[in-house]
Amino acid sequence: MVRSNVILLHIIDWGIGIMAFPVKKKQNFWLKSAICALGVAGTLGFGGGAAQAAKMPLVVAAENTWGDIAAQIAAPDMRVVAILSSPTVDPHEYQATPTDARMIAAAELVVANGAGYDTWADKLVAASGLLPARYVKADSWSPWQEGGNPHLWFNVDAVSAFVKHFAEACAHIDPEHADGYAGRAEKMQLAIQSIQAHAGLLKAHVAGMHVAATEPLFTPLADLLGLQMDEQAYQLAVMNDVEPAPSTVATFESDLKEHRLKMLVYNQQVEEPSVRHLLELAQQSNVPTLPLSEMLPPRKHWQVWVHDILTQVGQLLGVQQ
Repeated sequence: MVRSNVILLHIIDWGIGIMAFPVKKKQNFWLKSAICALGVAGTLGFGGGAAQAAKMPLVVAAENTWGDIAAQIAAPDMRVVAILSSPTVDPHEYQATPTDARMIAAAELVVANGAGYDTWADKLVAASGLLPARYVKADSWSPWQEGGNPHLWFNVDAVSAFVKHFAEACAHIDPEHADGYAGRAEKMQLAIQSIQAHAGLLKAHVAGMHVAATEPLFTPLADLLGLQMDEQAYQLAVMNDVEPAPSTVATFESDLKEHRLKMLVYNQQVEEPSVRHLLELAQQSNVPTLPLSEMLPPRKHWQVWVHDILTQVGQLLGVQQ
């Protein structure tokens, strides 16, 4: 699996959008970039200058997807920093830096996906001495079990549980603004319900259709829509950076050629030759393809992103919306 190793440090800013700061793999530059970024977080999104921002509790998110959800609940009473945001970075293989460690050591709260997806964050939190109650992970959603699908940001039930858990954690460390956290969490729950309603309308038209993906990134949304997800052996092999068995590849190719699949979903972050081959075959066979990323696109909220994906799915599967 070939993935770029460009790193971006993101500050979640709700006055203007999401500001990205490219950083290089030199320790002195990492430190200067982080300090600069934290200063910008205080001056852009919250209107009170760096001094006021420095007094706010700091939330550090492992990925920008969870950082976006957290910031919609925490801001403007906390500042939120996301470590990973570039679609070219593989969170499974990310190597944490000293700057990441210092940021997490300074945090009042840390949020992450969990589920074995970002174990580097687990190590930094353990080293920081942060209390377990201040480490909010999406895999604390009770139905998730070891070995389950780690792409929890596309699982609306897991996101709903995360919102509740995170709002409670915010109120615990900052009771003065508890009502604000609860109110903003309720708005997020309404946004999740809107996604579920959108999916329900779409499900009436697409349930039972056979689709496939190059790895199990789309599976939680496919389940929500009642789609039949095929080629799962291939997906697990790619996700685990293992060469799929020849028979598995042959079945995938045959299903595309024979139009047994109505859509092929692929991870834009993966540049595996076998994946490119399947995409070319899908194009030749007139099977529509849907690109997805493991990172939230720039200047979008999580709920807008998911609604956009659902709309694209409907269009590709021939549903008039």
